[in-house]
Amino acid sequence: MNCDEFRAQYLAGENNAATAAHLNHCSACRSRRRDLEAGRIALMDPATWEEPPPELENQVIGLISGNRKTARTRLGRVERWVRPVAAAAAVVIAAGVYGLVRTPAPDWRIAMPGTDLAPRATSTVAGWNTESGTRMVVTIEGLDAAPAGYVYEFWLSQGPLHISAGTFSGGGEIDLWTGVARADFPRLWVTLEPLDDDEAPSRQTVLDTGA
Repeated sequence: MNCDEFRAQYLAGENNAATAAHLNHCSACRSRRRDLEAGRIALMDPATWEEPPPELENQVIGLISGNRKTARTRLGRVERWVRPVAAAAAVVIAAGVYGLVRTPAPDWRIAMPGTDLAPRATSTVAGWNTESGTRMVVTIEGLDAAPAGYVYEFWLSQGPLHISAGTFSGGGEIDLWTGVARADFPRLWVTLEPLDDDEAPSRQTVLDTGA
């Protein structure tokens, strides 16, 4: 499940194992959960989709003019703006929801080919530069699931300096986040790592953009 699919299901009120797993894995969606929850509540409120009652027009005119008799004579004039205001409110809500679901175009995209250890594997990395770091969506095909006792780990490197952006167990679409700027770490690569307490990259590189 990618971020767009998760956000659409979340706004629709769907809570299942797939959405829970994505939320647990994806820091980008967790950071927007408050906005998503507000959007879901707004969409579930029947009042959001109701046509304004006719008496609302008279009430608005009465509040403005302080004269209920005047309210009736100005009904036709008010219809020209009360109903458009209600329609505009619905458009604002829809636009806000669309903004929550839609993922903006990536700031950069790069291929990350498979190595001799994974010759059938291909991948691309799409990245978004933010003030707090870099969000990446890695799409991987042809990579076998990590064997028992191992995980794949994604790295950003500049020479001997290596920063981990997270681990995963197999191919597909993976959302990752790191607190550094990709411009400072040009090499992107993936290793197969044993589940141990060694935090350094292993020598088993399966995907690599090169230096």
